[in-house]
Amino acid sequence: MHRVLKLFFVLFTIGILGCQSSGTSIPQTAELPIMLSLQPALDNGFNVTQVIVTISKDEFESSLNLTIDGATASGTFYNLEPGIYTICVEVYEEDTLIATGTGSGEVIAGETTTVNIELVFIELTGNLIIIVDWSNYINPPPERILFLGNSITYYNGGVDLHTMNLALSIDSTLTVVCESITGGGYTLEQHYNNPVTLLQIQEGNYDLVILQEMTSRPVNDPELFYEYATLLDSVITDAGAQTVFFFSWPFQSTFEEMIVQQSAAYNFIGNQLDAPVIPVARAWQRSILQNPSLNLYMPDGNHPNVHGTYLACCTFYAFLWDDTPIGAQYVNDPSITEEEKLFLQTIAWETYFLWQR
Repeated sequence: MHRVLKLFFVLFTIGILGCQSSGTSIPQTAELPIMLSLQPALDNGFNVTQVIVTISKDEFESSLNLTIDGATASGTFYNLEPGIYTICVEVYEEDTLIATGTGSGEVIAGETTTVNIELVFIELTGNLIIIVDWSNYINPPPERILFLGNSITYYNGGVDLHTMNLALSIDSTLTVVCESITGGGYTLEQHYNNPVTLLQIQEGNYDLVILQEMTSRPVNDPELFYEYATLLDSVITDAGAQTVFFFSWPFQSTFEEMIVQQSAAYNFIGNQLDAPVIPVARAWQRSILQNPSLNLYMPDGNHPNVHGTYLACCTFYAFLWDDTPIGAQYVNDPSITEEEKLFLQTIAWETYFLWQR
């Protein structure tokens, strides 16, 4: 019998700052503590006696035999360079390999990475597939979603509308309604001080409320970003919904510098509030690196063109529904070619695998 279980890893990377010596800085490294619950395996009749985790990046590879203490397995990798690592898990019952799984995650000094890895437990007979959640982190598919943002959200008909249409085109049995409250140049501060926004959150019966801050504020005034994200999160959670952050793309002229600063701000507040961060900016970054001739910006170097909005929607679909957009027929604009559509769908799905938390 094959049993497929969702394994939830929490990987907390602790930054070790380089020191100065003769004008030369030592590169930053990170520790990678790993902790996972074995309780779901025990509940399903498995006697786990050994868990081996192997991580690799380029030519580097290291394995760790986790320490099992009751229903918990844990261990730590040391002195890792930041970057994206492939993670392989092997689970044993005595000398018998009973499960394997692979995934990937990014090690960033000082940041927390969450990796969801699907383990397949194999027995000799039968063909039953059982899905078991390893934690409450994976929620049911959302049905009511509210986007709060500005023109980054509402351009080209709206990320909310096209995300909903994309999801329904992939699975017509879904029950999903996406709505938005937006204003030109709006910040989260303005949304919090808008009675219409607060009333909509309180009375809209939403599953998720997705917050999109003004592009520059997480960089130029992160404290205000944190303050009003936290205030809105209180309203959202009091209403029974979950806060999600829309990590939108930087300005075209300062992309690589700005995305680092944005990432630090979004990951900080996401960790503080235990709120998922959907890294649409990272999807844009991958698209630009792989196909720089496919422009995602309007001429102002800030707002999305139809390709940029479509990539955002595909990324939202992958993260919110834990499913691939590859092969979807829906596009938000007929000017998007079949080749461009497939490319953007693939970028979104790759981003999901590399950046899921």
